[in-house]
Amino acid sequence: MKKSKQWKSLINNKEFLKIWILSLVTTLAVLFIVGLYLCYNESRTNGVILDDFILANIEARDVSTMLFSITWICILGSLPILLRTPERALKIFWGISIMGITRCIVMYMVPLDPPIGIIPLRDPFVEGAFYDNKVLVKDLFFSGHTSNMVLLTLFMDFKWLKTLLAIASIIVGYLLMVQHVHYAIDVIAAPFFAYLAYRLANNVADRLVYKYNQPIPSSI
Repeated sequence: MKKSKQWKSLINNKEFLKIWILSLVTTLAVLFIVGLYLCYNESRTNGVILDDFILANIEARDVSTMLFSITWICILGSLPILLRTPERALKIFWGISIMGITRCIVMYMVPLDPPIGIIPLRDPFVEGAFYDNKVLVKDLFFSGHTSNMVLLTLFMDFKWLKTLLAIASIIVGYLLMVQHVHYAIDVIAAPFFAYLAYRLANNVADRLVYKYNQPIPSSI
């Protein structure tokens, strides 16, 4: 089914359109809640500092510009492809929502203080949109940058782009450690949580699509 017909089918199916819009609103609400939680998380005083032998052997350097560039080029370049059909968009919505909720829960359960020698990572767009212009240093376990990059990689269905995103994910994870923004375990654990969010999002979206009689094309 062509993309234009799929979007037309979404509009014509009122029940599926309602659940699609609800999923989008849920995602936006989760992003807002995550922003509030991360700001609150900065005020917690029960965090611990890990003895990270990997970071101890990496000289801290400011690579914010490189991290910012790679991350946003990948996100902005991938989303038009990943959102090209309503069914794929639904999976992305739920992937983002599940990832955000999971990060908040895990971060609450594993409170950490910043690594020694941290150089705070600046992202003017995210800070202004979600974090009340605060620079976050305690959003540690697990790495949001790495998990989001891996989530993009898992959802990407074009092989060459999937390969590029996988390479970019590895680079981002390494650069986060170079800047001492994250402990090594934050980066190492991120792909596992990304895969969990990916599987759960696919499951939820597939059930919704099936329930509302919207078959997912084989190309997805």
